[in-house]
Amino acid sequence: MLTERRAAILRMVVSEYIRTAEPVSSKGLVDRHRLSVSSATIRNEFARLEEEGYITHPYTSAGRIPSDRGYRHYVESLMAEEPVGADEQRTIEHQLHQVLGGLDEWLSLTATILAAAVGNVAVVTRPRATGSRLKHLQLVELHGEATLLVAVMDDGRVRQRILPAREPAHQAQLTERAQRLNMWVAGADSVAVRALVTDDLPPDEAVVLRAVSDLIDEERLAEETFLDGLRSVLQQPEFSSVDRMLEAVRQLEAYRVRSLLEHAAAGDLGGATRVLIGREHGDDTMQDWSVVVSNYGDAEGALGTIAVVGPTRMRYERTIPRVRYVSTLMSQLLQDVR
Repeated sequence: MLTERRAAILRMVVSEYIRTAEPVSSKGLVDRHRLSVSSATIRNEFARLEEEGYITHPYTSAGRIPSDRGYRHYVESLMAEEPVGADEQRTIEHQLHQVLGGLDEWLSLTATILAAAVGNVAVVTRPRATGSRLKHLQLVELHGEATLLVAVMDDGRVRQRILPAREPAHQAQLTERAQRLNMWVAGADSVAVRALVTDDLPPDEAVVLRAVSDLIDEERLAEETFLDGLRSVLQQPEFSSVDRMLEAVRQLEAYRVRSLLEHAAAGDLGGATRVLIGREHGDDTMQDWSVVVSNYGDAEGALGTIAVVGPTRMRYERTIPRVRYVSTLMSQLLQDVR
């Protein structure tokens, strides 16, 4: 537990760093906030906060920046959300109600509106029926050097993927392997299939199950994903150099939409948000990024995902309530149009 003073200092450090993108010094904090304590006192508190993992200092800078743990504590305990005001709500609702085209136009506009509201990348996935499951799989020999995986879904759709063969396998062996795997995975969703991949599983079977899980998820993502706001992200101070800009684009491209589905608040519609900060993703390429993600859908089980992706120096107090509001609004609108 942080003392009241350390919590207040951490709140100021996070707020200052989000605002300026510059490490926060003890003197700068005292001067800007007209604190009644000395810079030396703030430096001592900085040291304790750093020992406890809430802040860190980049390179040899005398200033401090928040750590992932510091951002997490800020989001959960310290920040005051910036609510979506009545005027902003009316503007968003008016824009969405003006859409005369189909669902695609509505979803694309939603991504544009949210990206503009928060100054980061907004991603919206098309709502689809949840619970895609595997009916059965087949493995077909391809000249001994590769294997064709055929996954038949419970709605009759068929998806295929070519898998490299670790060792040559005849069709009889592949048929036997498919029969054995079908005993485990027939009727399973992607999460259940992925859970079967353990260290004890033979490598060839692990490759098949990972591919099956991906194909089930791809079934949910077979249609478009709508994204906007990349230009806004790249205009932020973190990406002032061309190299950092190109690296940011590469990282965002590598962050597949399947990750958003995995991180969404499962089963919750319109309002339940989840925040992933830096290394919480479990993905090294995303350690400098945060994601605020929520589901939206209708009573018939169609489910889509809405998310904001940006640097960890994200305006969480503004972003979280807007993701929550827009996801709730999208659920309501989806009910109206279906």
